[in-house]
Amino acid sequence: MRVMVIDDSSVVRQLLRTILESEGYEVVEAVDGLQALSSVARLRPDLVTMDVHMPGIDGFETTQRLLQRYSVPVVIVTASANTKEAETAIRALEAGALAVVEKPRGPLHPQFYEHAELLIQTLQRVQSIKVQPPPPQPAKASADPGRWDKPIRLVAIGASAGGPAALKVLLGGLDAACPWPILIVQHISAGFLDSFRDWLGMLSPLPVHIAEAGQALQPGHLYLAPEAHHLAVNGELRVVLTRCAPRETVCPSINHLFDCLAGELKGEVLAILLSGMGRDGAAALAKLKGMGALTLVQQPDSAVVDGMPSAAIALGAACRVQAPEAMALTINGLMRQTS
Repeated sequence: MRVMVIDDSSVVRQLLRTILESEGYEVVEAVDGLQALSSVARLRPDLVTMDVHMPGIDGFETTQRLLQRYSVPVVIVTASANTKEAETAIRALEAGALAVVEKPRGPLHPQFYEHAELLIQTLQRVQSIKVQPPPPQPAKASADPGRWDKPIRLVAIGASAGGPAALKVLLGGLDAACPWPILIVQHISAGFLDSFRDWLGMLSPLPVHIAEAGQALQPGHLYLAPEAHHLAVNGELRVVLTRCAPRETVCPSINHLFDCLAGELKGEVLAILLSGMGRDGAAALAKLKGMGALTLVQQPDSAVVDGMPSAAIALGAACRVQAPEAMALTINGLMRQTS
């Protein structure tokens, strides 16, 4: 498995090379984005680790250009998880990067081995993912929402790798007069949730919150699953949080939210499954559809990673299969039906 390490610091490149080679990876290097773009066709890496701040073109622009030409998983390796760095990393996720991890800082740092292990675990998780280029900026989409006569009490959205790119289009296309609360479970690296909330707030006309236990959901507000907690609601539309078990592989879980909605709201929801690897959300979405819920699944060829949408479609979980811009128009049409 060949990894291209892109970083303008020779010290960091050597450090990452040592970590990766100790785990059996073959390592090739690029000192900046331009060198990476000019050499990736020749070097043919299976994975890319991407620095954020580099001379010339930065990490998120390099990521976007790379994915427009090549199907290679990109992991952002950023210097720290502080707010400024996290905001930049969110932009890279928007461009199609699959994960963001904190950069190991050297063997003498107290968290060196923790950060090195997280880096390796992340690369192992994404190395077999089939990545698709982010779809081009869509022309004006059209979607006939049709009639939907069953009650809708809230909107629930599940997303994983490639989700930020889809959410940008979907949420950015929504009308402000939304009559329902919107719950979002997005798989994202620890330490980046606050910046993800702020980023969503900039692109959506709706207020964005990190959900709190017992909180009453308000129409026209977005609620994110907190770090290390599964998100659910009760029949009174109040937030129910459950702390994730140690070493739980999917946290927060989309299936957990969708299963809860099947039990508590009897399917009176609009449930959406977006880009992501694996199968989280697919089975519970099928259950919701069987209970009469309206279920939208991202069109696989519009997803950066089509694993979750394809799994849902294979289970017959989708009432409609749409690209994110068409989903926004469908939801806006349903809003008008309720007014």
